[in-house]
Amino acid sequence: MLKTSFFRALLIPTAILALTACGGEDDSEPAASESNSPSAASSSAPAAAAAKSDEEVCEAVAANLKSVQENMMQAFTPADGQTDEALTEALTEVFSELATGMTEIAATGSADSEVTVAVQALSAEAEKMVADPNLIEGADNPAYESAAEAVTEACQKVGVEIE
Repeated sequence: MLKTSFFRALLIPTAILALTACGGEDDSEPAASESNSPSAASSSAPAAAAAKSDEEVCEAVAANLKSVQENMMQAFTPADGQTDEALTEALTEVFSELATGMTEIAATGSADSEVTVAVQALSAEAEKMVADPNLIEGADNPAYESAAEAVTEACQKVGVEIE
């Protein structure tokens, strides 16, 4: 029963990963922000001034979810004498990786972007699951599922199709 609930908790990110690879074209405009801000060119940290496009953020989300999915599958690989506690610990590490990755990805996007806001919300929900393993063990986590769906929808709006 515990393995089933863990699987359900990670089903949406897995679906996002699997389906993100199917869609989206890279039609982003190159470095348009440099000409809009003359002070950005003279800044000592010009790389921090340019935010990634929503498409790039979605692609980074997909890459992160692929890594998370691989680690999740390793956690579900049966081991002799694996206890529920060991499985919970492994999945806590997976959600920690997810939270860290989503936080880093969100930091590269535009602060007012719907995609970035959705990725930040998913990161926050993953962090809550890391902080409270009972959320991982629960059959459903509607807040996490809603945050994952918001990321899916936001990426679809910018042309990264998730079917």
